[in-house]
Amino acid sequence: MYESHFGLSGPPFQLNPDPAFYFDSRGHSNALAYLKFGVHQGEGFIIVTGEIGAGKTTLVRTLLEGLDADNVVAAQVVSTQLESGDLLRAILTAYGVPTAGASKAHLIASLEGFLTALAAKGRRALLIVDEAQNLKHEAVEELRMLSNFQLGNHALLQSFLIGQPELRTLLQSKSMEQLRQRVIASCHLGPLDQTETRAYIEHRLHRVGWKDSPSFSDDAFDAIHRWTGGVPRRINRLCNRLFLAAFLSGKDAIAAETVDQTAGELRSEIGELADVPMLMSSVAHPGRPDVTIPPNPSMPVLDAAVDFGAAGSGIGSNASLGVVQRSRSGSKLQRPLLCVVDTRTDFLKIGALSRVLEEYGDLPPVMAVQPGTEEGLAIGAAGAAVLPLPKMEIHLGIGSIGVAHGSAAALTRFDEVLAEFMPSAVLAVGKSDAVLMCTLLANKRGVPVLRLDAGQRSTGGGSSAEMNGVLIDRVADALYTNKLLTYYTLYREGIPSDRVHCVGSLAANLLHFGLPHAVPPLESFARAKLSPVVLNDPRGFGLVSLALQPKAMDELLPMLATLGRELPLVWPLREDALVALKSTGQEARLADSGVIVMPAQGYLEEIGLLQQARCLIAGSEGELVEEAVTLGVRSITLGNDRSGMPVADPSSIVVGRNVEQALKAVREILLTESTRVDVPEYWDGGTASRIAKHLRSWLPASMRVSTARAAESVR
Repeated sequence: MYESHFGLSGPPFQLNPDPAFYFDSRGHSNALAYLKFGVHQGEGFIIVTGEIGAGKTTLVRTLLEGLDADNVVAAQVVSTQLESGDLLRAILTAYGVPTAGASKAHLIASLEGFLTALAAKGRRALLIVDEAQNLKHEAVEELRMLSNFQLGNHALLQSFLIGQPELRTLLQSKSMEQLRQRVIASCHLGPLDQTETRAYIEHRLHRVGWKDSPSFSDDAFDAIHRWTGGVPRRINRLCNRLFLAAFLSGKDAIAAETVDQTAGELRSEIGELADVPMLMSSVAHPGRPDVTIPPNPSMPVLDAAVDFGAAGSGIGSNASLGVVQRSRSGSKLQRPLLCVVDTRTDFLKIGALSRVLEEYGDLPPVMAVQPGTEEGLAIGAAGAAVLPLPKMEIHLGIGSIGVAHGSAAALTRFDEVLAEFMPSAVLAVGKSDAVLMCTLLANKRGVPVLRLDAGQRSTGGGSSAEMNGVLIDRVADALYTNKLLTYYTLYREGIPSDRVHCVGSLAANLLHFGLPHAVPPLESFARAKLSPVVLNDPRGFGLVSLALQPKAMDELLPMLATLGRELPLVWPLREDALVALKSTGQEARLADSGVIVMPAQGYLEEIGLLQQARCLIAGSEGELVEEAVTLGVRSITLGNDRSGMPVADPSSIVVGRNVEQALKAVREILLTESTRVDVPEYWDGGTASRIAKHLRSWLPASMRVSTARAAESVR
C-alpha cells in the first residue's frame, strides 16, 4: 500500500523469512560461519536455537542458498507434535519419496534406499527440522537412529534441528545423551544491539530503494530498539506499521513520539511489544551468538555447549593426558596473555613476543598453551638454550590432531587453565581443531580473544583448516594481520576495520633472536654422519620441510625424486619416517635421485639449512614457509592449498601434486641469478612492538601490571 507512495520497489518489512533481506549482523554472521563449518563436516546434528523472530529460519535459508544443489539435497520438515512414524512419513514426503500405506519398517527401508542412491551419485542429504522443540522424545530418538545410516565410512544424512530455547532443554535431558554425542555444531541467536537495530532497518530499506523518505530521527531508532528488544521480526512488524502510519497521515518523517504512539497501539492489539528489551536477559551478549562447535561426536555436546563443564582444581589433575607445565617465572603469573599455539614456529614466535612485551614493563606476562606434546615441538637443545621462550608453557599432550578425533578431557584441562590463571586475554595462533576449540571456550567464558595472523585464506578454500581460521577470525575481538592484503580480506568479509590491525609477522622478531645462533649446515651434516657433497653442489640445494604421511608416500616420493634430479634436496625426517623409508628401500632410491634424507633437526639447525637453501619445498601445513618469506627464500608448496602460507606471497608457489608445475618452478629458480625476493611490508622486526603498543591501549588498566610486579615476575 505505502510502497509506491514512498518510491519503494517492494515491501521492506514483510514477516516471511527471505534470504534476499538477510542482515549480516555480528551475531548472525558468526552463527552462519559456524553453520557452514557444521555443513562442511557432512554428518551429525546441527542445533540452532533462538527466541521467536530471532532470524533462525532466514539464517538457515541463507545457508541453503549458498550450498551446491548438485551435491547437497536439502529437505525441510516443520514439526508440530509429530510421532516417530509421522516424522518418517514427513521426511520421505519432503524428499519426494512415496509413502502411501507403508509400515514403519518399509518407511525406514525406503528412506535408507533413497539416501544410499544419493550417496552412490556423489550427493548427500541434509534434513532441516523446524520448530524442533515440539518433537516427542520418540521422534528425536528416531532422528538419532537415522543418523546411523552409512555407506562405507560416510554418513548418509545430516540434520539441522531448528527451534526455540526449549529445544536445548529437551536435548539436555538424560534420555538424549546419545543424540548429544552426535551434535557437531550448536548456536543460539540473540537479539540485535542498538547499533545493529538501526543498521538492520536501513539495510532492509536500502534493498527496496529507500531514498530517506520517510526519514527517521536518531531517537526514533532508539525507540524502535527499546520497544522491540532488537528482535528482527518485532522490528519488521513495528516498522511496517510505522510506514503505514506515515503514509496515512501524510508525514515524511518518523520521530520517537511516532514510534511510541504506534508501538503502544500495536501492543494493545497483539500484546507482544514491550517498552523494555525483553530478550536481553536471555543471552550473554546482544548481537553475539551463544555458539559451540564440539570437537567430535564422542563429546557430550549440549552439556558442553551450555556449561563447558565445571572448572577443576588444577591443570595437572589428569595425568593420562601427559600434561607438562614449565615455568620461567619465580611466582605465579598474574592475568597473563594466554597464547594458544599448535606449531613449533608459532610457539617460538610467541616466545619472541614475550621477550619484547617484558621490555614494556606494564604488559601481562606471556603464557603458551600447546595442545600437543613438548617433544612434538622439536625445538632442539641448542634452540631451547638461546631462543626466548614464554614465561610459562603448558603442553596438553594430545597433539594438534588429537582434539579432532576426540578429547573432551583436553577442553576440561584448558578450562582449568582459564579458571586458575584468569588471563587478561587469549591470543589464538594457528588453524587446528585444537586452537579453534580453545578459542571458542575462551569466548564462552567471557575472556577477550585476540587473533594473530588473521585473514589468511587458501586459494581453494573449504578445507577444515580454512574453516577453522574463518571461525576464529569471526570470534576474535581484535585481529592482527601480517599483510595489508589480509587486512582487506577481513574487511570484505564484514569484520569492522577498527578491530583489525596490520602489524606484520612475528617471524622477523623470532629470526632476530635465532639467526645469530643458526647452526651451519656443515655442522648439522657432520653430526648426522652424512657426506657434505650435496652442500658443495654448484646448483645449491633445496630444503624439504613437509611431513611424510603414509597415505601420500606413493605419490610424494616419486615427485621428490623427480625434483631431486633437477636440484639436490635435503629432507630432515622424524625417526619413525626414516625407519619406514629404510625398511622399504626408499631411502637409497631417493639418495640415487639426489634427495638426502637426514634425522629430524632442531630449529636452529633447520634455520641454518634454510639460510643457504636455494628454495624451500613445503607441505600444506606450511612448516618454515613464514621463515622462508622473512629470509627472502622462495618456497614451493606441494600441498593442495595455501592454508599454511602467508596469503598471496609472490615468493610462495603452490603446485599441489602437479609434477610438471613443480619442475617448472624449480627450473625457474635455478635460472634466476638471485633466489632472494623482497620481504613484505611490515615484516621489519617491529611486529612485536606494534602488538605491544596496541595492547597498551586496548587492555584495561586493571589488566596491565605495574613495573614493580613485572620485575618481580621476571625474577
